[in-house]
Amino acid sequence: MGAAGAIRRAAASAADRACAGARGFRRALARFAPRPSAFAPAADAEAAAVRAVRNLRTFRFHYAVLQWALLLASLAPRHRASVVFLMAASKGLLVYGGLLKAFPNSALLRRLLDRRLVAAVFVALVLADIVAAGAVANLLAALAAGVPIIILHASFRVRDDLEGPAPEAAAENGKEDEASAVVEKKEDGDVEAGPTRRSMAAAPRSPK
Repeated sequence: MGAAGAIRRAAASAADRACAGARGFRRALARFAPRPSAFAPAADAEAAAVRAVRNLRTFRFHYAVLQWALLLASLAPRHRASVVFLMAASKGLLVYGGLLKAFPNSALLRRLLDRRLVAAVFVALVLADIVAAGAVANLLAALAAGVPIIILHASFRVRDDLEGPAPEAAAENGKEDEASAVVEKKEDGDVEAGPTRRSMAAAPRSPK
């Protein structure tokens, strides 16, 4: 009974982790491409450049995962050893990210294992493995397939929290500002007129 219960608990825990991973993947996918209306051309070239920079900063993890999946897919048919090595290296990078989240104030992680240093070591390992395996053509093919997708997504993905407010919202905000200004003006007028009223009431009346 004890062994069966442990097996059931382990199976339930694995199922919970799988469900949590599926929910996280669904949320990430919904944020990356929520609906067709979330994609629209920018007003001009300057607006497109600003939007692209903001989206590259916001969706950098999504773009990295997309490019990484394309690279692994290009290596899978003929370079399986490289795929295994790169997957192991990516797991090490994920462990480092988990440690950063678990210990955000750790001086050891911040000083000795800086993010830029870890990223540089990871990129160096990936490039060294690809060159050693003779898979530079696969890397170029993955970049040729992924970079245009990233550029198009970054240029056309509309960010609701970064775009300007809608005309209706701007009109409502203008009405609220106007109403608050009127209220403040009235209050200021009452404050200014108050002492005058009180002084007039307190002043002695001259006999007629």
